[in-house]
Amino acid sequence: MEKYFENINFKRIYFLIVWIMFGLFGAFFIMFSVNGKTKFIFFALVTLWIACMMYFITELKSYLIQLFFFITIWLFLFSRPMIDYIQTKSFATYNANTYQFSFFVIILSMIGLLIGGVIGKNFKLRSKIPRVDVIKEQKYEVHIKYIRFTSLCFFGASYPFYLARIVERYMYRKTTTYYDYYATFTSKLPYIVYLISVFMFFSMCVYLATKPKKKHAFIVLTMYVMSNVIYLLIGTRNPFILSLLFALIYYCMRQFSDKKEVWIGKVEKTLIIASVPVLMLGMGAMNYLRDGAEVATNGIMALLTDFIYKQGTSFGVLAKGYLYECYLPVRVFKNYTFGPIIDYFYRGNIGGMLFGTTPLPENNSIELAFESNSYAHNISYIVMGDDYLQGHGIGSSYIMELFTDYRYIGVFVFSIILGIVLVAMMKSAYAKKVLPMALSLVMLQDILFTPRASFMLSFMPLFTVQFWIVMFVIFFGATMLERYTKSDYEDFDLKKEK
Repeated sequence: MEKYFENINFKRIYFLIVWIMFGLFGAFFIMFSVNGKTKFIFFALVTLWIACMMYFITELKSYLIQLFFFITIWLFLFSRPMIDYIQTKSFATYNANTYQFSFFVIILSMIGLLIGGVIGKNFKLRSKIPRVDVIKEQKYEVHIKYIRFTSLCFFGASYPFYLARIVERYMYRKTTTYYDYYATFTSKLPYIVYLISVFMFFSMCVYLATKPKKKHAFIVLTMYVMSNVIYLLIGTRNPFILSLLFALIYYCMRQFSDKKEVWIGKVEKTLIIASVPVLMLGMGAMNYLRDGAEVATNGIMALLTDFIYKQGTSFGVLAKGYLYECYLPVRVFKNYTFGPIIDYFYRGNIGGMLFGTTPLPENNSIELAFESNSYAHNISYIVMGDDYLQGHGIGSSYIMELFTDYRYIGVFVFSIILGIVLVAMMKSAYAKKVLPMALSLVMLQDILFTPRASFMLSFMPLFTVQFWIVMFVIFFGATMLERYTKSDYEDFDLKKEK
């Protein structure tokens, strides 16, 4: 029996299953094209998603972030209709055209992401093989140590200010309801506190990009995750969950790239497996606790299903975006895809100086609903009316922003670009340069949230003045520190080698 199994090529069987799933996707899509039944395009969506997930697993070194991104596509964009169909064997919330449109644009985006991932993995710039300069490499290694030290100092100095901002939110939340907090909270802290607090995340990304030892990275990441636990007390899950995923993906990056240390051993694997169901149950219970309601006690599976179902509300963004598109504000210029960047410059300090514009409010308001380039605010007011002004909203989705601005071709082309970016972020972990990996880690914070947020959400920090000030101060500071202390450092390093 053992010899029989030894002769089986499981890798070939696995790839055969992958291609079968792609074939089933094609078959279901053709069946939908012929008879127009919604269930067939839904089956096509599910089989394509499974095929892509199985394909990404074969090349995790390149497609790890892509894999997590597809998980969030399922969780945020089509887990709800999937649960509806499993439970009722029907799609009854919206009309057939709305379901078919929503499933089709998700399929179109996933195909684009897959193509972009394959392009990103196989594309290499042709260049001459550089000569290995041992002296230059040693000097660069020393320079990285200075960057690591400088960025760690900035992280430690700015961390209390970051905590102060979160604690202020928590103290305000204790005096009001969850939704009133969203509608009315305004920070009273001095602007300098906000400015210094911004250093925390950016400097942490630079520090982690220098690839410190595991125990040092663990301390920094733990501090980051634990600070976001306060958001759970407020009733907000996203910062905590995103910080956990950030830490997990960073560990995976180092596991693939670090030849000296094991980053994900038996302890880490056990912890990950054990914590996933506990976190899902806890996050599911928070749906009720933050509203002051009793937690549903119909069993563990019911609570898990309820958690997943409530995360799938972003499917409603696709459906309602399709239904209410004609009611969106009409302006001379409007762009949702690059909306965050446009509003940052045009309605920020730069716009104020050049065009005399005024800043947009931070909380839900008529100004944001009609004057901003935020799809989330525009569509939420149209769909919810006065409830939007009370702090409610339906959110956004990169797919709906792309479709509204550029129709189907935009969804496809920008998804290809996004797929290339996701693979490039993984590739940065295998390079020696600090800045490319730091940029990737900054984007990593929010990129998994993109299916239920703006297309530019994760790229936005790279366009801010604060980000580049932090980068300049850290790298310039490291260079100056190296220039004035280099001789002492090298003497110490040589003594240690002897």
